[in-house]
Amino acid sequence: MAHLNSVIQFYRSSIQPIQKAGEPNDVIYRDQAVAQASQVAGFAFQSAKAESALIAGYQAHTEAQASGAQSGEQQRMQNTEAMAEKQIAALKAQEAALDKQIASAKPKALAGLQAQRKQIEGALDLETAMKDALEKIVGMVAGDNDTGLVGDIERLQQSVPELQGTNKTAAPPLTTLESARSSGLTSQGAVLFELIETRHALTTLIHNNDRLHQQALALRLPMSKILRSLVQQGQQLSQDTAAAVTQAAAAQAAATGKAAVGHEVPAATQTNSGTTIGNITTEFKALAAATVPLSQEIIVLEQSRANLAAWQAAVDQEYNTIFHALLLRILVIAIALGVIIGAGELWTRATNKYVRDIRRRRQFLIVRRVVVSFLSVLVILFGFVTQFNSLATFAGFITAGIAVGLQTILLSVAAYFFIIGRYGIKVGDRITISSVTGDVIDVGLVRFYMMELAGSGTALNPTGRVAVFSNAVLFQAGTPLYKQIPGTEYAWHELTVKLTDAANYRLVCDAMMKEVHAIYESYRTQIERQHRDVQNWMQTAIDPPGIESRLQFSGGAFQLWARFPVQITNASEVDEKVTQALFDLMARNAEVKAAVAATPMIQASVRG
Repeated sequence: MAHLNSVIQFYRSSIQPIQKAGEPNDVIYRDQAVAQASQVAGFAFQSAKAESALIAGYQAHTEAQASGAQSGEQQRMQNTEAMAEKQIAALKAQEAALDKQIASAKPKALAGLQAQRKQIEGALDLETAMKDALEKIVGMVAGDNDTGLVGDIERLQQSVPELQGTNKTAAPPLTTLESARSSGLTSQGAVLFELIETRHALTTLIHNNDRLHQQALALRLPMSKILRSLVQQGQQLSQDTAAAVTQAAAAQAAATGKAAVGHEVPAATQTNSGTTIGNITTEFKALAAATVPLSQEIIVLEQSRANLAAWQAAVDQEYNTIFHALLLRILVIAIALGVIIGAGELWTRATNKYVRDIRRRRQFLIVRRVVVSFLSVLVILFGFVTQFNSLATFAGFITAGIAVGLQTILLSVAAYFFIIGRYGIKVGDRITISSVTGDVIDVGLVRFYMMELAGSGTALNPTGRVAVFSNAVLFQAGTPLYKQIPGTEYAWHELTVKLTDAANYRLVCDAMMKEVHAIYESYRTQIERQHRDVQNWMQTAIDPPGIESRLQFSGGAFQLWARFPVQITNASEVDEKVTQALFDLMARNAEVKAAVAATPMIQASVRG
């Protein structure tokens, strides 16, 4: 029974789909393994049935006397059951006869007949109850015939119905190694793990096969010894019979003087020899019926082990092939990434060495970062993924989700390319956005930073705070961004001087503007140089910066209005010089001082 349990376990392990990736010939190995496991199970059950019958025969012979009493008891119960049936039939006949008598009896005899009928009914009920009890007992005894080793083997064989059927489990389709070799790392890794599982399953099958082989050898060994003993006994009896025939022929020839040829063996010798050889023959056939299937099972197990070993060798070769292909792909990916990273490093060094403009250098480095990242993603993508149709569909859904969920970030990235463009902003520019004025200190891929400036009058100083804006602010219609013309670092300031009604306007205006022109001459060349650079860069004519002045009415009074350019970096110093010059002018010229109705005012034309 233990051997049959191991055989069933081996069979069910063999029919399981243990390989998902491999070559087409692996299906042949699998089908052959299933067929051989089915043959092993068939031979094992055939041998077990023959051996159980042999054991039952020995037990019946040795336990004949002990079981004789039980058989006699069973026979007695069957005889009692038959007698009860006869008694029931007789009582029913008597009951029917009494019914007829009661129907035609006189009133005096009616009471006696009815009493007899009640006695017969009671006896009939008793016999019926005894018959039912005996039927149950006899049925239980008859049911015991299916118990024991023979019944266990039959029920065990019925628990594996697939051994009796013709429908065999079809092998699952295999992933061919040709497609796996050209696949990405993920597919090759999956195939590699599947082959590792197949190797482990085959190792387990070979171990179970060897264990079955040892069990079968151990089961066959005692029966083989008995068979050899029976063969020796048969040969010895044959030799004794031949010797007896020879002796009998010689004795008869000596008595009659005739040849012994054709004379019969004595009846006693013939009978004894025939009976002994018949017993040996019967026992030999019974043992051979159990031993031959066991020997066939051993041969099939040896063939099964050879098939499993060949299958395992094929799987090992496939594993080595996929493993080498996987290592080669990893090496190619590593080399490609190394080349990309090396080229990016050379790009960085060349940019730092040959690009002098800080803004252009930063742009080149950002482009380098984008290119290196894009190529690295492509290499990894082509190295790991092979199903590009599914990838395209998946990427479409991912892109739609990103476009909805990361809308602001995508706008910021798109705006970045406008910011670094020709008319964009760079580090050091002074800009005004959302009523915040400051100097740009950093420009990122999604946001830029500027140092906030604030102050009274024309002087702007850092507030100690950094303002952070998303690049997407460029696409907001209600948030304009103001910046200097590229290449210029000057702004416009206004001078306003209110005059009295009795003032000599021309004299006062000429004197004041002379002072302003004198101060402007100290930095005029720098302003004109910036103007020429802007014209060359924009390739268009722009009105040159200069001092503008006019006399005008404002609030019911005369006033002098003048507009002059100042450098942003020293605007406060220029305003201070203008203020000091006008103060000195009024101090030394009484007429100018009398003409000024209020304190002059200097302010920026545009804030920021």
